[in-house]
Amino acid sequence: MGKNINEFRKNILLAGKPGFLAEYMTACLQKEGFDVFDLSGDSFALRNPYGVFYFSAQKNDGDLLEVLRQASEHHVKYFYYVTRGRAEQQCYEDFVIAWGKSNNLQTAAVHLPEVFGPGQKAEEGVVGRLLWAVCQKEEFQLHGSDEAPMALLYARDAAYALFSVLQQECTEERIEIVPEQAVTFTQIVLAVNSFASLPSIEILGGEEEFAASRGKDSRVYELKLRQKYPVLDMLQSTLEQYGASLQAQAAPPEEHKLRSFVQRFRPYLENIGLFLLVFLFSFLQGKTPVNSTTGLDICYLYIIIMGIMYGKKQSMPAIVPSMLVLGWGLLNNGEEIASIFYLPENLFHFSTYVFLGVFTGYVRDGWRGELDSLTYKLQHFAQRYGFLQENYQTAIAIKDKLYYQIANSYDSIGWFYGIIRQLDTVEVEDIFTQAAAITSRIMGSSDIAIYVMGKDAYYVRQRMRLGNKTKALPRSRKVADTPYLNNMLENHHLFVNHGLQVGVPDLAAPIVYEDELIAVIEVYDMDFEQWSIYQQNLLSVTARLISMAIGKAYRYENGIQEKRFLPNTRILREEEFAKLVEGMRQRAVLQENVRNMLLELGTENGTCQELDERLKGAIRLEDAVGLSDGKVFLLLYDTDEAGLQLVMQRLLDRGIAVKGYRELV
Repeated sequence: MGKNINEFRKNILLAGKPGFLAEYMTACLQKEGFDVFDLSGDSFALRNPYGVFYFSAQKNDGDLLEVLRQASEHHVKYFYYVTRGRAEQQCYEDFVIAWGKSNNLQTAAVHLPEVFGPGQKAEEGVVGRLLWAVCQKEEFQLHGSDEAPMALLYARDAAYALFSVLQQECTEERIEIVPEQAVTFTQIVLAVNSFASLPSIEILGGEEEFAASRGKDSRVYELKLRQKYPVLDMLQSTLEQYGASLQAQAAPPEEHKLRSFVQRFRPYLENIGLFLLVFLFSFLQGKTPVNSTTGLDICYLYIIIMGIMYGKKQSMPAIVPSMLVLGWGLLNNGEEIASIFYLPENLFHFSTYVFLGVFTGYVRDGWRGELDSLTYKLQHFAQRYGFLQENYQTAIAIKDKLYYQIANSYDSIGWFYGIIRQLDTVEVEDIFTQAAAITSRIMGSSDIAIYVMGKDAYYVRQRMRLGNKTKALPRSRKVADTPYLNNMLENHHLFVNHGLQVGVPDLAAPIVYEDELIAVIEVYDMDFEQWSIYQQNLLSVTARLISMAIGKAYRYENGIQEKRFLPNTRILREEEFAKLVEGMRQRAVLQENVRNMLLELGTENGTCQELDERLKGAIRLEDAVGLSDGKVFLLLYDTDEAGLQLVMQRLLDRGIAVKGYRELV
């Protein structure tokens, strides 16, 4: 599908306390064609969610009722309450199920086993707590048995399990995810011990920490899960991630501590430094802070500067050293200690220090308070504006998606009607050319190959290819040696390369006519976001439409075999061969690095029937022989220089002369 077109994707909300699992849920659901959002005040109104996963906090789900009300008001299709299945959560499960019945909301309680993985905190699971204890070399205690089998899932498997619940549209009230393989705590400890040194581990017994299975409870539907990530194999990578997190959280270097210390005590250091400078000036001008020429007291400047810079926190402490400097100056001028505090002019001088310290500190603190208030208001307005802008952008995006879905979507009824019109032809060569072009356009991939099934269902042979990635594909494949072709021949099922095997297509769809496999469409080099159920369904529908057109063309071709070929031969008549050549020219416009060759054959030594007999086994099934201007030509499809020389040698060995050849352009 064209990548510049917005596709309509269903929205999923994650509510409650998903913890570290939120990251894995988001990645899994987005890959499968969903948009994922966290719950906020207007999520239901703006997102119009298709489903909600509410993750239990295991203690107090305070907003559960409000989320249920919002889900019911906005007609959410599925509401899944994800829990560990513990006894204390039973009342919440019953409440969610009862609410769904009384408010026409499809609700279900999903019991998820113990989960672990990178990003998990120690309080989010027993295995996570064990691995954190290993990293921090702390004592570990387990409540329960270390030999009892327990259900345990890696985070990616857990996310896929929850997606499977949504994909299968489970309508059961209680769903329990059951892993294919169970492990014991002892097995986990032994596995961790093989690559890390274990701390002291104490088994306390008593109540089991791991969530227990509901057993054969008839109310619970068991969803069997085949794990892609073996639990014991993923412990080491998870532990390494924990170690990396600890290193990132390590104490800052010594220079950072020093910088932090200096930053904290900087005002006091500046106060002391400025005081020392004042004392130095006082010493230089006669051991007094008051200049004899101007009458300026430099202690005034000291107090004012500290007040302006830091307010009362530094202006008030500057008063005391200023008084000491002034007293020192008075003593140096011949006054006695007893008389300093009795003279009115001295008392007034000391009081001016107090007045300046209080006044400048008050003015600066008042100004700073107003500035902080304005800054807070500005941040508050910016936050509100950002919230409104985000909601506006979200509304615009949703509007655009709905617009493209209705008016300009590639998977609309009008678009598929256009596909049918493009395939409305009876020429087999045109059918395959258009089929490849349409598949490339719909799937958003430039690398497409079409293989046609041989008459004996023993080989499939390449009929059409597009893109550079398909250049190295084999011209034919043996069905028995290709598992996905063998399975497609038997079951007519779509093939998806889940295992990322090399040498096989990413997606392949069968073209079936009258319950018989006649061709296979293969898609290569798909982008990551195209690996979704949506794309698979799109290819499946496209293949069915193509099957109808190709089947009609095959039926037409079988009905006019005698009119197309010379009697008792596979040599095309002039008008039919001309159509074939023109079709190959049109196909060459779509293809890259495809070389078609025309070879003129000599017929002086026999009739066309004898020539046809000698050509059997010398050329491929996809090659064609026909008449043009009274001469016989061999059309070699997609051949290189080595292939051309090989065919010419075969013809020479069979007594067939090649008068000349040229590339078909």
